[in-house]
Amino acid sequence: MPEQTITRFITFLSDFGYIDDFVGTCHGVIKSIAPEIEIIDITHGVRRHDVMGGALVLANTLPYMPESVILAVVDPGVGSGRRPLAVRTSQGRFLVGPDNGLLSLAARRLGGATEAVELACSTFSLSRVCKTFEGRDLFSPVAAHISRGVPLPKLGAPVAPDSLNELHLPEPVLEDGVITATVIYIDGFGNVQLNLQRGQLEKAGGGIGSQLKITHDLDSWKVPFVNTYGDVDPEEILVFEDSYGNISFSVNQGDASRMFQIEVGDELRFETG
Repeated sequence: MPEQTITRFITFLSDFGYIDDFVGTCHGVIKSIAPEIEIIDITHGVRRHDVMGGALVLANTLPYMPESVILAVVDPGVGSGRRPLAVRTSQGRFLVGPDNGLLSLAARRLGGATEAVELACSTFSLSRVCKTFEGRDLFSPVAAHISRGVPLPKLGAPVAPDSLNELHLPEPVLEDGVITATVIYIDGFGNVQLNLQRGQLEKAGGGIGSQLKITHDLDSWKVPFVNTYGDVDPEEILVFEDSYGNISFSVNQGDASRMFQIEVGDELRFETG
């Protein structure tokens, strides 16, 4: 079994928001166990119960984070039969969170899960685990103990890595010159991120500077494919490659999702010319 190392950082993502005490309480639990640890809050503004959105943010931000134990809690099934997990990847990184697919995209980018345990109430959790707040009572203390070098087998029963729940992003479909893409994420500005890469759009004839016909339900618009927001006037619509390499549909200084009533899971159709 590979040697377990001590980590300086815990990176933390959740849908807890910033109004209640939940994030601060989790910080307190971690610091009570590992006062030397530095906690980096990726975000706690994931839309409530949006497991896919949380998984995307977690995976997208990995290249910009230091070596860390990754703590993620977007857990609409808390208290149910879903498993609480700690996972080791082939790159030696650790993830802690619910087995609902939230960890899967990040684990995949870290080479895949090679070891996993189903967490149990133990000396490495809080003495009383509340089934409605495992983020505080189970996940946070476990992340802190892993950061101090506690090996996974001490934290719970082993589970097969290939049994973990996986999220799979939908693939865009190209047919008769029309690309149908799915909305996978909407950020706080209302930018609509799609499961579509620039290269895929270019293969269908949609290069920078081209005009695209975009259709959503019964509505269609002519939209320029540009490099950045400043290439169009304020309140004008645009398509661009966002900072994580996905094609996004946006309104300069506006909220495209709200303006056009677009939600995660909706389909947008792209045509050139």
